Amino acid sequence: MSTTTILPPTTTSSIVSLTTLSSQPTSNSASTTLMTTATNPLPTASTTPPSSPTPTTVALPSLSSPTTTISNPTITTTATTETPLATTTKKTEDISLTHKKLLYEVELSGYDPRIRPIQNQSQPIYVNTKFVALSLIDFDTTRQQFSILAYIRIDWIDHNINWRPRFYSFTTSMRVPTRQIWNPNLILRKSVDGRGLIGDAATDRIYISWRGHVQWVPEATYSVVCKVNVRFYPFDEQICTLTFYVSGESVDTLELDHYKNVDMSEYVENPAWIIVGVSSTRYIRDNNYNIDIEFRMQRRADFTMFTVVAPLMMLELLNICVFLVPSNSGEKGSFSITVFLAYSVYISMLSDTLPHNSVEVSLFIMFIIVLLCLSVVSVFYTIIQSKLENALGEKECPLNWFRRAGGQNKVVPVDPENPVNTVIYTWRNFFQQLDTFLFGSFLVTITLVTGIFFSILLRNVTFDDPDLNMEPEATTRSMPVLTTAAA
Repeated sequence: MSTTTILPPTTTSSIVSLTTLSSQPTSNSASTTLMTTATNPLPTASTTPPSSPTPTTVALPSLSSPTTTISNPTITTTATTETPLATTTKKTEDISLTHKKLLYEVELSGYDPRIRPIQNQSQPIYVNTKFVALSLIDFDTTRQQFSILAYIRIDWIDHNINWRPRFYSFTTSMRVPTRQIWNPNLILRKSVDGRGLIGDAATDRIYISWRGHVQWVPEATYSVVCKVNVRFYPFDEQICTLTFYVSGESVDTLELDHYKNVDMSEYVENPAWIIVGVSSTRYIRDNNYNIDIEFRMQRRADFTMFTVVAPLMMLELLNICVFLVPSNSGEKGSFSITVFLAYSVYISMLSDTLPHNSVEVSLFIMFIIVLLCLSVVSVFYTIIQSKLENALGEKECPLNWFRRAGGQNKVVPVDPENPVNTVIYTWRNFFQQLDTFLFGSFLVTITLVTGIFFSILLRNVTFDDPDLNMEPEATTRSMPVLTTAAA
């Protein structure tokens, strides 16, 4: 087989010749190479004169040569193994990730957290708060410490951050650490730890929407010093206040607000205290806005009534029954001393339960002291009675205090010959009537003291606020108008 190529008459400067490589294997693999030369035509090509009718031809070496072969170039195409759907999904994810990285770089580059994020720096920035109570952790009346688990929703508008979601794969929000953008330096007054700083810069994150709305929700256990009044223990009612303000700001640079009441929808009841009322108040102090969150709490007295008051009432009855024991039985003195020792042991057991407060002495402690004094009187009386009755038992008693009450005021003739018919009012009769009188007196006294004590305490009891768990109405103040830069 031979190949004939017709050359144009004007082709004299360059000819592309096909060089046939040897069929023997080489280190560079057998392939076809195109060589370009800028010389005269190959010596093997013969050209006839143009005037000749024979067409111009180029003669190539014979293909039948045993040492040369012509092989067609082999083109190898490698097909990709990924499906079109997987490729599209991966490309979309890469674009979304790239757009989010670009969003953070664009919005946070050049951001100065020291400057208030408001366009008109002569106007105060509005910061709204909402206190959400979760649980009353502890209320130590001895150390006067009030601790509550809660979080605060803090909202404001950042005029420096806004974007169009369609340019960033429809990303509508971002979260950043509190150190990267401006945030109010919220402080808790009268904090137990002495610092009162709200939030943790190491763990807290701030939510930012594409319109510039910023929300920060620091959650913690807030502990403050609270004045305690235990006068009406165990039916006492305490009022503790959490006061917040923004440090380093004034009314001209920041407006702090709490336009809704405290949210109690997530609150978990405490086994020792019940919250009967809660309110929030905003006022200006030291040229700065302050927010007071006031909790009105009442002690749950069920446990105290069963473990403290009920045994005390039983000891009262035992103390009265001392006067019913006959003096000649020999058990009256031991019984009265036993009741007194029971009071002593009972008070020592209650020393850890009763509030340790010397500013306001509890009426309950005074009530116990009165009962203890009555027990001391009964013991003292029992000892004196035993002494006098042993010394003057059958002697005539000149005291006629109870003779009329006992029917001993009748005139009876004295028969010297028969002394049996003579009635003599002895000291033993006097002490028997005195026991009856003291029994009634102690019964009336203890009843009056107990009635007065409980009437004073129960007058201080407050029932639950019916509006406590209801969502309160908002005030006339509202959030500022959103910026138009992100519209």
